[in-house]
Amino acid sequence: MTLHVFIADKFTQPFCHYITGELKLENEYFLYLSDTATDAQLPKNSFRLQQPLSKHLLSNLKLFYKLGSQAGRIVMHGDTLLHFFALFPWFLKKTGWVIYGQELYSFTKTNDFKQRLKRFVLSRVRYHITHIKGDSDLANQLFEGKAQLVYSPMYLSNVVDTSQFHPIDVSQKERLNIMVGNSTDPSNKHESIFEMLLPRLAEIEKIYCPLSYGMYDSYKQKITQLGATLFGEKFVVLDKFMPFDAYKQFLASIDVVVFNHPRQEAMGVTLTLLSLGKIVYMNKNTTSFESLVSRGFKVFDNQMIAGQELKTNRDVTENAPRLDEYYSKSVYDASWLAIDKL
Repeated sequence: MTLHVFIADKFTQPFCHYITGELKLENEYFLYLSDTATDAQLPKNSFRLQQPLSKHLLSNLKLFYKLGSQAGRIVMHGDTLLHFFALFPWFLKKTGWVIYGQELYSFTKTNDFKQRLKRFVLSRVRYHITHIKGDSDLANQLFEGKAQLVYSPMYLSNVVDTSQFHPIDVSQKERLNIMVGNSTDPSNKHESIFEMLLPRLAEIEKIYCPLSYGMYDSYKQKITQLGATLFGEKFVVLDKFMPFDAYKQFLASIDVVVFNHPRQEAMGVTLTLLSLGKIVYMNKNTTSFESLVSRGFKVFDNQMIAGQELKTNRDVTENAPRLDEYYSKSVYDASWLAIDKL
């Protein structure tokens, strides 16, 4: 029996249905957190923890202990229920941790209870489940652990096909469509990207700024106003969610993408852009940039924009075979079939 522990969201819910329906993995159990009893339509053998956790602590702990004891392996998605794992630390010897990334960058080596709890639990997991080796290395370094890396694209959002891979020679275009950032999180560092683009305004047709995802409304307003001030009608805010097929069609119309996250983030959209043959500039000091480059992907240091035109063409042809090797459906399937036997 495999027990998955997670918060029900747009990534984990499709994952649960996929591994039980498409992969037909048997004896999968799901213990999840959700704000309401009805917003997580999950497969059989799913158990919702009662909310609020503190009010139902005893019954929730009993359920966690019962399922955790029965499980031959546990998969902890993100840093869900760290305090429960801390109460039953022997469970961690059979636990794999799906690393989201934010767990690493929100950790501070202070002596407060929350940080000590995080270190206690995450230093004791048996293995890391991720497609970014740098995240696993960083986790072991931060938490002083010895977990082994198990490669997996993790979620369906990181699975791509290359049937629409179609690189364009941007040097032959009069002006380019640019996309900047991916959400309202201040870690997008939109202002720094705007500074990169201002000297290149003559090369730009439109600057598209996705701001439909995230909870930082004040930052969203700030960037919307700043972009309009700096770029006028060339600046276009995307503030409404699009269905995936529509969003992918939009991404196909983009020529160049500029990210400046200081940490691993937006990997799903990055991989989709690469699968379409797009030129992607990133912050070279991130584990995501390091991971992609080390595996032969062609992504580019965003500081190159300062010294060369945006219309400088980049050879991205190698990205298609690399995506097939690391992020295809067959690779995804094989990874979870293997994890289910660890």
